[in-house]
Amino acid sequence: MNTFRSMRQALMQVLSGQRSDTIVWTADLNYWMAGRTGNGTPKASWSTEVGCLELARELGIMPYYDYSRFLSGRSVFSNEVEITTRVEGGITCTTWQTPVGQLRLETCYCPESVSTAIIRYPVSTIEDLKVLLYMLERRRQVPTNLKDYRQRMELWAGYDGLPCLALPRSPLAAMLVEWAGVENTVFLLADWPDLFGRMMELMEQQESPLLDALCDLAPPLVHFIDNLSANNVAGLFDRHMAGIYRRRIARLHQAGVRCAVHLDGTIQGLLGQVAATGIDAAEALTPQPCGDASLEEMRSLAGNERTVLWGGVPGAMFAPPYTWKDMQAHVERLLAAWAGTLFIVGVADQVPPDGDITFCKKIADLVRNY
Repeated sequence: MNTFRSMRQALMQVLSGQRSDTIVWTADLNYWMAGRTGNGTPKASWSTEVGCLELARELGIMPYYDYSRFLSGRSVFSNEVEITTRVEGGITCTTWQTPVGQLRLETCYCPESVSTAIIRYPVSTIEDLKVLLYMLERRRQVPTNLKDYRQRMELWAGYDGLPCLALPRSPLAAMLVEWAGVENTVFLLADWPDLFGRMMELMEQQESPLLDALCDLAPPLVHFIDNLSANNVAGLFDRHMAGIYRRRIARLHQAGVRCAVHLDGTIQGLLGQVAATGIDAAEALTPQPCGDASLEEMRSLAGNERTVLWGGVPGAMFAPPYTWKDMQAHVERLLAAWAGTLFIVGVADQVPPDGDITFCKKIADLVRNY
């Protein structure tokens, strides 16, 4: 019989390579809550940290996902880089003006999906890449959200939870997600490998103060927020990402810190590469019917027994046409498939705005009584 109050301890046991009699159940509710805000039906308490913790307790979830103080570092540019943001016709435009040129980012809020999309990436040409390199040469990463982390851990422990803490995206992931997008990044990497390589080396060097601060703090867990998917990076990971993962992990492990990576896309051809770096957990693993792998084959795809499989419950299954009967059968299959291995049950990747939130409590009951 699993008990709700022991999930936080079980999380750390599993991440340390020890099996636990208690099954951990996590769910990222931020997207669902954003949907309630978008349609005018949020609870006022959700705007507070304690209010979100109480919601998690009500639903039987181990609290973990909180993005208000998530990142362990922030970027600071010198005076040669002028940053401005303005809204023009519903488009939010951010510009970085420098003596060697300008970069421009355009995003658009989509009320139908309660999300923001990038419609123009800052970097698409070699000229843009040179401007970005100029900017990065005048950037430093400053530790943030760490001074009160121990106090927040004490607060969250009262709700059997652990507040998440993350490194910024690793260099290639930052290019793919933030600066250039997949297509531009692939072409720039192929056409200008030396310049691209210098830029990624600089990005990694700028992580040093953050790693120093994290090792001094020694939180139980640090997340790599690279939003990996095999469709985008399976052919690039070993050459351009695995090294920085291994170097990060070696430093953090030496300080007693466990590491998880956000892998919420396709996993065929990638999960094994990620697991080989020594990462402790692959989080937000999305199986069929929404992903490209079955629950039963995920362990073999990881290639070892040490990597914690974290996820397994597709967020899409919280919404029509799926019913609770579908979800119940899926979770029971997950528990049977992953039994006897290191795993954490989690939503992959978020409960959507139109999701049935009552499924969370029902899943908690299934997990507790398994």
